[in-house]
Amino acid sequence: MGSFNYWQYFHENYQLVHAFNSIQYTNKPWFITFEDHRFLYRNPKNKAEAIIYKFLNERLTLQNCQKLIAISDYAKMRFFNRIQDWSSFNQIKDKVVVIPPNFSVRVDRPKTYKPNDKIQLVFVGNHFARKGGIVALRLAKKAEILGLPINIHIISGLKHGAGVPTDYPDISKYADDLKLLDLSNVSLFKNIANEQVLHLLSQSHFQILATLHDTYGYSIIEGFSVATPAITTNICALPEFVHHGENGYHLELPVNEIRHWGNWMHGEKTKTDEYWEIVNSTYDYLAEEALKKILQFLDKSDKQEHYEYLSTGALTQMKNFHDAEKHNELFDNLYAAAAN
Repeated sequence: MGSFNYWQYFHENYQLVHAFNSIQYTNKPWFITFEDHRFLYRNPKNKAEAIIYKFLNERLTLQNCQKLIAISDYAKMRFFNRIQDWSSFNQIKDKVVVIPPNFSVRVDRPKTYKPNDKIQLVFVGNHFARKGGIVALRLAKKAEILGLPINIHIISGLKHGAGVPTDYPDISKYADDLKLLDLSNVSLFKNIANEQVLHLLSQSHFQILATLHDTYGYSIIEGFSVATPAITTNICALPEFVHHGENGYHLELPVNEIRHWGNWMHGEKTKTDEYWEIVNSTYDYLAEEALKKILQFLDKSDKQEHYEYLSTGALTQMKNFHDAEKHNELFDNLYAAAAN
């Protein structure tokens, strides 16, 4: 019952509740922000649970549940797909709005690229294999072999294997890749403060998040806050704010109707040799595609102007859709309307 807050708020001055990924039990007005459908109660084990889950989910229909705020069109789609057979679908649907995540804008101008600069790439993600850390390391190896001026900064706790979505569960399969952390063009940072993460993002030319699954990709927005363009896959919500050739580049994966990586296997199938061949070849493919994007950039006669264009695009996306100051005003107005 982790997504249900049954406790009451006893502070006498509170007027409403805004929760993230959790259904509220309160008689005050409340909002919920969600990143997909997983805050709902589903798959009951018995009849009693089915009754309880139905009761909890139907709290979304109550008048004091004011807004259901999806952080992306992807989240909205996933939620609608999940509740489309509910009798209350239309009643709940009318409460749903899309408001993307927000952060403080930290710079007021785009970054520049100098022709003799080494390309600085940064990867951010604790789930190392799923989010593309393996891809970043294989890219570093390719760059070393070709003598390319590329440095890759890894910010990660290196979690991988069993229990991580999309990963092959046997961590021994990743041993050779983890040895690439010792390459001269790779730097590893573990357990560093967010200010240090932002500093590395600001000092890098590109973020790289060759992820196989991500409900959003918050680190990309943090990178945009310091005008750093991104190299990402085209899955889930990422294409909604990373626009190819405008504020970064896409590494194209096959996707299904819900924008998930089409070759992703689940359950016992993840333990098969077939699945390892799929993920292993996909890491290789993404590393090669990332290398192509970097080489295409380096080969541009107007790469200084092009880089500034990408950086401007990252900053523009941030200011137009993710600016904390604008969102503060938006939520102040929503809260004021709900509390009156």
